[in-house]
Amino acid sequence: MNGLGPWPLVLVGAYLVVLLAVGVAARRARRTESMSDFYLAGRGLGPFVLFATLYATQYSGNSFLGYPGEAHRIGFAWVMSVGFMTAIIVAYLLVAPRLQQAASRLSFVTPGDWIDHRFRYRPLTVAANAVFVLALANYLLAQLMAMGHVVAGLTGNAVPYWVGVVGLTAVVLVYETLGGMRAVAWTDAVQGGLMVFGLAGILATVTPTPAHLESITTWIAAHDPEKAAVPSWEFCATWGSTLLLIGMSGAVYPQAIQRIYAARSVTALRRSVSLMVVMPLLTMTPIFLIGILSLRELAGLEGLAADQVMPMMLARWASQSAWLAAAALAVMLAAVAAIMSTADSVLLTLSSILAKDIAARTVLQGATEHTLTRAGKAASWMIVAVLVALALAPRVTLWGLTELKMELLVQVSPLFVLGLRGGRLTGPAALTGLVAGLGVAFALPLTGVSRPWGLHDGTVGWLINMGVCLAASARPSR
Repeated sequence: MNGLGPWPLVLVGAYLVVLLAVGVAARRARRTESMSDFYLAGRGLGPFVLFATLYATQYSGNSFLGYPGEAHRIGFAWVMSVGFMTAIIVAYLLVAPRLQQAASRLSFVTPGDWIDHRFRYRPLTVAANAVFVLALANYLLAQLMAMGHVVAGLTGNAVPYWVGVVGLTAVVLVYETLGGMRAVAWTDAVQGGLMVFGLAGILATVTPTPAHLESITTWIAAHDPEKAAVPSWEFCATWGSTLLLIGMSGAVYPQAIQRIYAARSVTALRRSVSLMVVMPLLTMTPIFLIGILSLRELAGLEGLAADQVMPMMLARWASQSAWLAAAALAVMLAAVAAIMSTADSVLLTLSSILAKDIAARTVLQGATEHTLTRAGKAASWMIVAVLVALALAPRVTLWGLTELKMELLVQVSPLFVLGLRGGRLTGPAALTGLVAGLGVAFALPLTGVSRPWGLHDGTVGWLINMGVCLAASARPSR
């Protein structure tokens, strides 16, 4: 099959059985049929489980597949990916504590509940929910593609891409539907542990000696010099733009907001976020190094094919020694864990928005919470079916999907960052800023001036969005 032999199938199979068992246990642990119990685990997540689920959700299939692929495409300049993930932690601190306190006091379930409460302007909530649904669908599509890539890459295509997509998606659907947030959080604790263990193994395995790093750098400079060059000013502007996009959009990931709601207390939340501070360095460093090491090992790999860098490198290392095979298997399980933990979180949040913010206000007005939850599950399954069909014929890189998701979500961040800080921002003004930001982000590519000065189109839109909101907040009240 490849250097890993049959072990990937054996271990992944055993792992999937464990996840299904956790889903059954979480279903039995449910106390009520309320939306709060299903979607927020009864608001009882303590510091450790909360940390594990935040960590497992933040580091997704894109982290394990898209980021090494982008390092392979860009080169040493991609070292800034460590800073990108750190920016999310900084942005969390702007919104998380106050949002948790408000959610606990007012029983929020979905991100739209906060927007409804703060602005009391239904058109704004509808527009924000539309952005959330589009971003979540995009994010879920990326995870489905990552499932196919990791299974095909680790088995040397003995298990086809489509089997990975369909098979792992089916498992996620089953345990998430059975146990809701409780199942997701418990499986995230398992998945987070696997990720930490796998990354520790890969850090010990791939960290190059100074002489090795010098030889790799010399080879890259000779054979692919633009990937070892000092970044241009325009590329540095793109760095800054990406820091803003990932930081602001990551802090308002709908699935992250629901974890903030699910915290047992603001103290538990602060402790979990404090543990998250060191994880970008520990997580992204080995992932970045894999991409750099692959430049010589997998020379000539470009485009969509570069998203296979991680599994291809693991398979190569596994053939060299028993220790490297064990480390590769650990990282392989970590990659599967990262993908599935993000997929289950996105699916759960998508279901809650479809149930509480859409169905409850339209076709199922007056329905019980149990009925709404079932409707949300059914609607999310239908969306997943469409996304699986799209994932079976990928047309964009995982990083390309990530950028699109960020450029959407970042436009919602002023509703939380400014809204939680008080001020005079009104619903109509916030909606004007949101529409203006989205309009600019999507109009710039159509005008032929995409990425002015190296800034993402979504960043330009966000600056205009924030300008509108700040101007409205500064206007004297009558």
